[in-house]
Amino acid sequence: MIKDFLKNTLRENPSSSNLYKRNLLKENLQIFVLDYIYSSKEYKDLVFYGGSCLSQCYNLPRLSEDLDFVDVLNKIDLEKLAIDLKKYFKDKTDLDPIVKLQKFRIYLRFPILKELGLSSGEKETDLLYLKVEIFKEFNFCQKYKSEIVPLFKSGKAMFVKTFDLPTMMSTKIRAVLNRKWEKTDKSGATLISVKGRDYFDLMWYFEKKIKPNFSCIDKNKTQDEIKKELIRIVSSVDERSIALDLENFISDQNYLDNLSKNIKDILKRGIEKM
Repeated sequence: MIKDFLKNTLRENPSSSNLYKRNLLKENLQIFVLDYIYSSKEYKDLVFYGGSCLSQCYNLPRLSEDLDFVDVLNKIDLEKLAIDLKKYFKDKTDLDPIVKLQKFRIYLRFPILKELGLSSGEKETDLLYLKVEIFKEFNFCQKYKSEIVPLFKSGKAMFVKTFDLPTMMSTKIRAVLNRKWEKTDKSGATLISVKGRDYFDLMWYFEKKIKPNFSCIDKNKTQDEIKKELIRIVSSVDERSIALDLENFISDQNYLDNLSKNIKDILKRGIEKM
């Protein structure tokens, strides 16, 4: 059953931080959500993308938190999907998540952290959150391709529908160009100024020699203008924030230290060749 599977996963990663372990559990639970969606006639046309897609389908070497989909056919009833996911876990597994719907998000809250030794005391939550986001707006990208990727994980075999890698790379570039995000402490002071995962994923695309689908980035700017803006942003980014954001997704601290020292130069070289 899933609980035993998750316990084995934790035993195999004894030295990792609790936050890393929680994300590791989330990534394993993602497989069961994907298996349900792509085994369903009703939901199999959802297009999976983002960092979790890269991690699950293309071996991106970091963990991920959320599952992101695009409802390109604009036919998904989000409330029904939330009910169906709860029923799937309750009837087919040994987990019974609490489900909450918020705009285009489904929150699956699994009460398992205390049982797995990742929460103690009354003040710590027992709930492991897995977020499923369904976007209906993809109007910024008219020229894209979708692909079917076979996925074999955790005893599950499925065919996952994704965007082609050039299109997914374009959505990542859009995130670097436009995302406004920071993590603050209780007083409001900034702890992490950027979502370092965006920059790490962009580096991965460059390493794989993927060329972006420029038509999905900014139709009002030329390729040279986009590259110039990217170089400006990368040159000014706080590389320490990149590493700090990735701490809960990559367990090797030595790698993260080297990443923060080198990622700017790597990204700028990749942008210039893009």
